[in-house]
Amino acid sequence: MSIILIGFMGAGKSTIAKRLGKEVVDLDQLIESRIGMPIADFFAEFSELEFRKVENEIFQEVIEKDWIIATGGGIVENEKNRTALAAHSQVVYLTSDFDTLWQRIINDDLTNRPLAQDKTKAKDLFEQRQKYYEAVADLVVEVAQKSPEEIVAEIQNKWRNE
Repeated sequence: MSIILIGFMGAGKSTIAKRLGKEVVDLDQLIESRIGMPIADFFAEFSELEFRKVENEIFQEVIEKDWIIATGGGIVENEKNRTALAAHSQVVYLTSDFDTLWQRIINDDLTNRPLAQDKTKAKDLFEQRQKYYEAVADLVVEVAQKSPEEIVAEIQNKWRNE
C-alpha cells in the first residue's frame, strides 16, 4: 500500500517523498505532464475549479498503487479525495505553523504557486484546510524544526513498529 503525503504548500511533501525510497509520484508534476503546462498557467487559463477536476481524476488513478504519493496542498478540497484518503491507512500530514510555511513558499524560486500570491489569503486557506488534513491523517508529523532525515525516520518508524 502506498504512503500518501498531505499538507499545505511548503510543508515538504515532494522533498520527503523522494527520500522515502520507493517509487515516487509527485501528483503536481504528473498533472503538469498530463495537461501540458504549468499548474499556474492552467489556473489562469481555465480556473481553479477545472484544475481540481483534473487533480481528482489523476489522484483516483494513482491512489491504489504501491507508491509514495506527494499530493498538492489542495488535494483535500475535494470531498471524493477526502473520502479516499480517509479510507487509506498510510496518510501522513506534514504540518507546521503558517509563518514557517509562508517563509518557505516565498523563498522557493522554483515554483509559481497560484494560491500563494497574497499572504492573508494564503493564511485563510491554510486555516480552512487544516481540519481536512487532520481528519484524514493517520500520522501527523511536525516539520518546522526537523531535517528531512528526521521526518523520514519518523514516518518509517511509524509503520515499521506496527
